[in-house]
Amino acid sequence: MRVSPSSEQEAILQSRAQTLMIEARAGTGKTTTLAMLAAQEPGIVLGLCFSEGARLRFYEKLASECPGRKVQVLTVEALARSQLTRIAEHGNWLDLPQRWSSPEQMRPMLVAAANAVWQRYEGRYSEFDFDFERSTQRVEMMLQLLAQMKATLATLRFEDEVFDDFTFDELCSQFELDDREIVEIFHEFERRRQPQAGHILWQAPVDYATDLVSILRRFPEAVRDMPQADLLLVDEWHDVNAAEFELLQMFRRNARLVVVGDRHQVINAERGADPRFSGGGFELAFPGAERLPLSQSRRCGASLKKLLERALPKCGFESHPDTYSEVRHVEYDPADPQACARAVVERARQLAKGPDLAIILREVDQSVEIENALLDAGLPYHCDGFASYLKRPEIMALRALLHVASGEYGTLKADKESCELMVDGLQTYFAVSGERRDYEASHALYGSGDAYKQQKDAVVRDPETLEFMFSGLLCVEQPYDTGATRRWKQRLAGVLADMKAQAGSASAAQLLQLASDGLDLPAATRRTFVNRAHADSVLRTLGAFLDFARRQGDAKAPAFLEELRRRQVATRGKAGGRAAPKALALATVQSAKGREWQQVLLPYMEEGQFPRATRNAEEFAEERRYLYVAISRAIAGLTLFEPGAAHAAQRSRLLN
Repeated sequence: MRVSPSSEQEAILQSRAQTLMIEARAGTGKTTTLAMLAAQEPGIVLGLCFSEGARLRFYEKLASECPGRKVQVLTVEALARSQLTRIAEHGNWLDLPQRWSSPEQMRPMLVAAANAVWQRYEGRYSEFDFDFERSTQRVEMMLQLLAQMKATLATLRFEDEVFDDFTFDELCSQFELDDREIVEIFHEFERRRQPQAGHILWQAPVDYATDLVSILRRFPEAVRDMPQADLLLVDEWHDVNAAEFELLQMFRRNARLVVVGDRHQVINAERGADPRFSGGGFELAFPGAERLPLSQSRRCGASLKKLLERALPKCGFESHPDTYSEVRHVEYDPADPQACARAVVERARQLAKGPDLAIILREVDQSVEIENALLDAGLPYHCDGFASYLKRPEIMALRALLHVASGEYGTLKADKESCELMVDGLQTYFAVSGERRDYEASHALYGSGDAYKQQKDAVVRDPETLEFMFSGLLCVEQPYDTGATRRWKQRLAGVLADMKAQAGSASAAQLLQLASDGLDLPAATRRTFVNRAHADSVLRTLGAFLDFARRQGDAKAPAFLEELRRRQVATRGKAGGRAAPKALALATVQSAKGREWQQVLLPYMEEGQFPRATRNAEEFAEERRYLYVAISRAIAGLTLFEPGAAHAAQRSRLLN
């Protein structure tokens, strides 16, 4: 059904500016407005988005606003891929490279790049673990970081003739990396992917925009081969990254350009989104552009407007006059680590029979206490966009240690998912190689084929094989191990021996504390998770898990493992792994972006939790944007959980 345009939308529809930035706010009908523009344009219209979900929503709005009108809508990634193909087929600047679609296809080349850098470090001191081949988690983390570097065009610096130590250090600082070896591996990876300018051997989706920008910089005449639209409509502009921003400048040419976005929703740093592209950067790239507002929300009432203005003064947000949104504050004692979770669950219980409900977390580490409280209360839930804490690699690695230390494997029988996740967790967290031959030796134990997969299959068939992972693989010393590798294996073997010796008398919590102290889990975490913010979040998860174990009192490892199994089964919902129909959503701010719920619960509004530790004004501004996104997901009601009056100094600065 077509929507009657508001006065703000009428102004947008009547504008004839060649470049128009629609400055929208949450829930104001951004995509609907673009569909209205498409309906009145007689020429060739092209719609662009930055995700598949946004593309499908765009098509839905087009179907309601201009049925029968043919408008093509693409993701920018798909646009870049199609133009690379066109250039390869019709130009002389690019041979069509091999196309890859999954991390598994990229793994061998990342491993080869790591091994090449490893060889350069022979005889030099390095604590960095170059072995990715046996760790799916580490491969995914490295590829995600590489994708972020590509999105910001940082990898184009690898093409410079002068790429020195200073450049390595600059990139480490920019992406908050403690190990320059990571940048060296990416440099080698890109050198192998593109041995000379314009000669690309393979491409993955993360390469398309960056590669196209690189080619168009060198050969501007290639732009002539691109199709020309009359009207270019770009949705969710706040998600644009540097590569896409530059590409759209080149692709636009004579088309009228209309973009819509909310600069207060720029939180997608993992894909390189940057608020500059909605502010001064846009003005520089498109001088003379007109800006028009889209400020009246169709979602939020006056109370939410007042709250948003506290979080972001002068944000230009207008509530809907016919909508009522309740804002409620619930206090808790921050000295009690469970107090906030209990308060959240009590409020969720009150709302459980009502409309759809979501608990929105600043980061995944906050889910440990919340999930346990929900499970204790018997309230069904599902994790939206992230894994339950019970299945994360850091927790699975510790659970595996308890199994091996206690010799108790009964809870793993016929549990394929847990067995495979434990192998992943152990390889991610505890596997350290000193030589390439270390992997080759372990491979020989299994014969030909995929040793890593065979290792998983062996544990699934017989969970007691976890013992062999420690005694035969993770802890076994080889004559060619480096000193650092040998010391780590000795430490791991010693800790496991101590845990076995004390398993009969010590509680599960005591065993886990022994492992944490003996293995120096903070150091192991920072070695394993390459990004500092990610490592900090994992350490919070570990701390909350250890607190949960301590609350089990004198429970021995077998009883604690059974309790974890019971909780993990409860998170799976009904047969087939589907959550109960009325299960509430447990989401992070990042995964909640673009969504809405009737009722939203926002826990941990305290310093250090939300906002996270901030070192400068830029980071604090980002936390404000995270809060804006979280608050604006609510329709009928929002409940904020914050420290009580006796602890007012600990309340979040974002609201005070």
